[in-house]
Amino acid sequence: MRRRSLALRVIGVLTLAALIPTLAIGTLAFARTRADLEREVVRGHLALIRALGAGLDATLQDARRTVEIAAATWADTRVDAAPASELDRRATERLLARLDRDVPVIARVTIVDPTGAPVAGGALPPGVDLGARSFGGYVGDAAFSAEGAHVPLVVQARSRTGALVGVFVAEIDLGFVAEALRGARLGAGATVTVVDGRGTVVASTDRRAAVGTSRKGDVAIDRALGAAAEGHTSRADELAVFRNLASYQSLRGVRWAIVLTQPERDAYAVAAATRRLTLLVAVIALALALAVGAFLAARLTRPLAALATRADAIAHGDTAPTPPIRGPGEVGVLGARIEEMAGRIGERAELQAALARGDRLASVGVMAAQVAHEINNPLTTVLGYAALLAEDKPADHADRAGLELIADEATRMKAIVAGLLGYARAETDGDRAAAVAPGEIGRLVAALLAPAVRKAKASLTVTLDDAPAIAFDGHALQQVLVNLVTNALHAAPGGAITVSWGPLPGGRIALDVCDDGPGVPPAERARVFDPFVTTKPAGVGTGLGLAVVRHLVTRAGAAIAVDDAPAGGARFRLTVATAPVVPPAEAP
Repeated sequence: MRRRSLALRVIGVLTLAALIPTLAIGTLAFARTRADLEREVVRGHLALIRALGAGLDATLQDARRTVEIAAATWADTRVDAAPASELDRRATERLLARLDRDVPVIARVTIVDPTGAPVAGGALPPGVDLGARSFGGYVGDAAFSAEGAHVPLVVQARSRTGALVGVFVAEIDLGFVAEALRGARLGAGATVTVVDGRGTVVASTDRRAAVGTSRKGDVAIDRALGAAAEGHTSRADELAVFRNLASYQSLRGVRWAIVLTQPERDAYAVAAATRRLTLLVAVIALALALAVGAFLAARLTRPLAALATRADAIAHGDTAPTPPIRGPGEVGVLGARIEEMAGRIGERAELQAALARGDRLASVGVMAAQVAHEINNPLTTVLGYAALLAEDKPADHADRAGLELIADEATRMKAIVAGLLGYARAETDGDRAAAVAPGEIGRLVAALLAPAVRKAKASLTVTLDDAPAIAFDGHALQQVLVNLVTNALHAAPGGAITVSWGPLPGGRIALDVCDDGPGVPPAERARVFDPFVTTKPAGVGTGLGLAVVRHLVTRAGAAIAVDDAPAGGARFRLTVATAPVVPPAEAP
């Protein structure tokens, strides 16, 4: 009861310690989130209309500079040539054609003399004041007609001495403004409107703002036209940011404005989502604090119960290493001593298991020797009758090859029996003096395992024909390769198995048996050659195949290891010394 009371007190203290700062930080975050995000929203909208305004102004100023250059060129021509000459008229026509070609936004150009008399291009657009804005010209207010919206661009043509020769009046088609607005990436509910100096809509993404209608009196429009640069305002739950195009220009400005409006619920949707996320994080943090508090309380109040549980586990034979039980003072020391005791008991149990395995292996060795002795005589009989039947068959008889194969396999089984007897006697020598050509053994292994390969729906590729002779007994090498390929068939049914070779330094070669199966995990590679170690289900394998392989390889003075195949899967590599090539007649 006291332990439970202490745990509840610890949980309560930790809950208060987590709740108070969470509430304080959450309240401060709620207070600052909207203000910070409002600034970011306004900043983002301003960046958008700055980019739009810069593009529109650049188009207007490019057209203005082009017309100014044309006017200056024309003025120089008028000074040098006779005013009414045919040459002058042709030069003017070429100039106007070039303007029409080079500046797509210019719909028409009219040239008049200082008195207003037309020189080329037709009549002046209505509302153009040639004497207004004094030196240099200006961009007027938008005019709207059935052909669309236009704005006059007035440029004075002066000679090199500054004398006024004429005036160029270019009508700029404002369709490019609508195209620029349509290409803008706006947020939900946002609209962009461009107005001229009188507050007349030049272009807008808002269907309610028709082109040519006046927006004079709109708070955002009036503030935009009256502003020196840019700003923002909020009204009727709507955010509006604006920019005066005149602020972009170093020359006389175009007194237009660009205004972006958006409902506040859409503009500050991120703020609302952030507040919800902040609240969710606060709740999660509080829940984690409670969980941690409960965990720490349990850690503080249950070390003795944990010690009792650990002692019961050791009494039932569970001596696997576990983290020592922590506790204050003597409780921690007791936990460490219990773990030391469990380790010593576990070591004693492992030693007993090792002794039992040794006894079992010794029994298996004796039994293997007895079994080998008992089956040796029947094998001799099979070998003798197979040889006797083969002698009565001519060389081209259909059964002769099968009888010879039976005889060869009986001979190999006698060699395996002899190997088992040698394994039981722990022989370590006997095969080193032999020499064999791996190519012949490889072809024999491929023929022997062909039915098993077909049954497994796999493919076996053996490329040992050009391998040099090695210091290995032929029957032993055959048994090694048969066991390795059989293991590969079990590991990768339906896969591809390759038996290849490669040279190594020091007069050695490597014989590789590779498959594309799951491979051997690194943690199992050290035990894979131990007796009775197998990953196959009960009744399928005994775990002796690779143990026999290692025994045969060791007897030959070679080495074998397993790693990852280059293309995936497992690779068993047999490293063996080369030997003089055995003549074909003496090959096993």
